[in-house]
Amino acid sequence: MNQDLSVFVTPFALIIGCALVAGGILYFIDIRFLRSQTQAIVALVAGFAVLGALEVVLAGSSVSFFKAQQVQTSACELEGESAHPEARLGAGAEVIQNHIRTCMQEAGYEWAPGHHNCSDAPLATNPYCYLPAGGFDRAVTALQLKFE
Repeated sequence: MNQDLSVFVTPFALIIGCALVAGGILYFIDIRFLRSQTQAIVALVAGFAVLGALEVVLAGSSVSFFKAQQVQTSACELEGESAHPEARLGAGAEVIQNHIRTCMQEAGYEWAPGHHNCSDAPLATNPYCYLPAGGFDRAVTALQLKFE
């Protein structure tokens, strides 16, 4: 999510999520702001879903998911250039590219050139050309990349 947008949406999402959870909990201690037990359960589930999504957004905007992928790509690039300084001069550039792909694979990322930013520049140094191998991380990163 765009950082400017998340700064605007986060306080509202926090208030809405907490209000839904509070309304659901209060129903079960006989303070009835909701009409039925079904509404209370739906409010609890929706509130926890909003708060869970907010946690994913906040974690994803710092150093997790796609941000971690960008950091790892840069770290692998640095490692590849440090390990093969002679290839930086242009004679064996594919050596560094192969080193970066291997490093990313060892870090738990798969080469996935499906993103439009990757098809513009399908290089090993392009973080848009990778996706995490883990299921949850892959799903969240793919969702983040849809908004890029």
